[in-house]
Amino acid sequence: MGIVDSHHHLGQGCVFDGWTATEEEITAAQDRHDVVASVIQPWPGATPDPRKVHDAIAAFARSRPGRIFGMANVNPHYDQPGAAAEIRRCVKDLGFKAVKCHTIGHALNPNGKDAQVIFETAQELGIPVMVHIATFGIPLSAPGHLIPLAKRYPQLKIIAAHMGAATLSGDVVWIAEDHPNIYLETSWAMGPDIAWAVKTLGAQRVMLGTDHPTNVAVEITKIREMGVSQSDVDMVLGGTAIQVFGLDV
Repeated sequence: MGIVDSHHHLGQGCVFDGWTATEEEITAAQDRHDVVASVIQPWPGATPDPRKVHDAIAAFARSRPGRIFGMANVNPHYDQPGAAAEIRRCVKDLGFKAVKCHTIGHALNPNGKDAQVIFETAQELGIPVMVHIATFGIPLSAPGHLIPLAKRYPQLKIIAAHMGAATLSGDVVWIAEDHPNIYLETSWAMGPDIAWAVKTLGAQRVMLGTDHPTNVAVEITKIREMGVSQSDVDMVLGGTAIQVFGLDV
């Protein structure tokens, strides 16, 4: 099955100052830590027009077939029809597998009017939506935002990026327990909370994410050391992402 990183970025953005990731760094991290595939998205605020970074991700994917997959990341505040068109282009023309609703990065209320174009377009295309849900970004990234989203789009797979980032992980697990279309991504969460999520929801609802090349080894080790069965570890490390994103790896 192998290791699949469901949450990674390419390029440079202005929201998380100083955070960058190059193709060379991503490739080196993949090879060093036996990551068979990574799902890559632009940094939020990387450019007023995300097309350039989306095109770079698509080119990166072509250079490493079956190892790199794309996730769109758009800011719908400026142009909702344009955001929808770019998501469709990413999926239909570039082969991307998902789209991001970046609450903190785009100052985006996931239940607000502007954000709905992301969820509605994803539902139309049959792709998952990853939502930034973490302590860094409150109130826009509060776990409670997941409840109306899960109810409004019951057939849509919604991934809680960072699963609350430690302090709010309990809220995310409790909410996901009541909404089976919510999945958890583990970057910046604590090992015992990830194990609890696996035992509560099942490993098929939890997936590895790392967010950055320097964090790959740490996040993989957390999963391997969380004290659940090997089959559950394998599912979190790769199986869940393969199923949720429909990856051919």
